[in-house]
Amino acid sequence: MGIIMLTLPEILVVRTKAKTRIFEVEEVDLKFSNGVTTTYERINSTTGAVMVIPFDGKNFIFSEEYCVGTEQYELGFTKGKIDAGEEPIVSAHRELAEEIGIGAKQMIHLRTITFAPGFMKLLMHIYLALDLYDYKLNTGDEPEEIQTKVISFSNAQELLNNPNAPLRESRSLVGLMHAIDYIKMHNVVQN
Repeated sequence: MGIIMLTLPEILVVRTKAKTRIFEVEEVDLKFSNGVTTTYERINSTTGAVMVIPFDGKNFIFSEEYCVGTEQYELGFTKGKIDAGEEPIVSAHRELAEEIGIGAKQMIHLRTITFAPGFMKLLMHIYLALDLYDYKLNTGDEPEEIQTKVISFSNAQELLNNPNAPLRESRSLVGLMHAIDYIKMHNVVQN
């Protein structure tokens, strides 16, 4: 079975339909190779975002913060928007210091992912933070202090395997899988 090369649709027009402090909603008129034209809507992000997975050699440091989408506190990792003109790795360092008061001597890019690409134009760069130290920046935009939860390397696997575990956020699940693989491959766990 051969690979079929798909022809990308032609973007005819992009219009901003709504803009908020955080989101920009666009309408995109498309023409497909079969001649069909249609309009899609998407949430646009020109800068992207980062997620940082802090690991101190024995434990992962999770964040627990309020998420209005689920209307509850969710377990996950430090995340944030990349500022205009900022490189993703710089944003990763900044978000880690702003949100949970930690610096990292090593910031390893694990993967760049999309999520909900059918209606979101957003890339998320996932980093593993190693060689951690205390470093607080008071420049963040959080309405309350983000709580942290320390979970050992051995117990973190249970967060992936147990369908009832408190880690439900998809980006954090993907990031944790890649972090565990990296840590195992590079023997990062300290005894």
